Amino acid sequence: MDNVTLITLKCSNCSASLQISDKLDRYICNYCGTEHALLHNSGGFYFRRLEEKLDNLEKITEKGNAELAIKRLRSDLTTRTHQYEVMIKEKDDLMRLLESRRSDAVSTIIVAAVAQAAILTVNFPLQIYSAAQLAIVFTMIYQLSQISKIQTERQKTAEKFRPELERIRDDIDVIEIKIRKKIKLADS
Repeated sequence: MDNVTLITLKCSNCSASLQISDKLDRYICNYCGTEHALLHNSGGFYFRRLEEKLDNLEKITEKGNAELAIKRLRSDLTTRTHQYEVMIKEKDDLMRLLESRRSDAVSTIIVAAVAQAAILTVNFPLQIYSAAQLAIVFTMIYQLSQISKIQTERQKTAEKFRPELERIRDDIDVIEIKIRKKIKLADS
């Protein structure tokens, strides 16, 4: 039968004197409840709080998790930024198309006004003059109605894209904040 030797050590948490068997490899302080590992070295026995090892392991794990999260978040940021840029390009392309249609309508109105001025300088018979004036007036009215429709389409286009662009922009802001927090955690 093995002889059990009792050793006296102080708890590293509360400094209480503890008498324990030298055969144990773990011990819980009866006073504060701290769990210790009983370590042997050439100088004798000593305690090491298990929480310290767990704290260190937890810190290392948190740091590793933070680094993985940073990679994932950066990938998410790249994806959302790309979505934002594609949507902005799509909106800008539609707005340019509408602006081109508006410019064409304005140009047509200007040409009609120049044609009206030219008709006034030539002495046409009344029937031809009246028909030309009527065509010019109808052209101007039609083009003005087109400009009004184009303006409405521009407003609808801007409203159509606004909520999604705002949502993606908010997502990007949140991801950037999360990345900064994870970098802080990984660097600590």
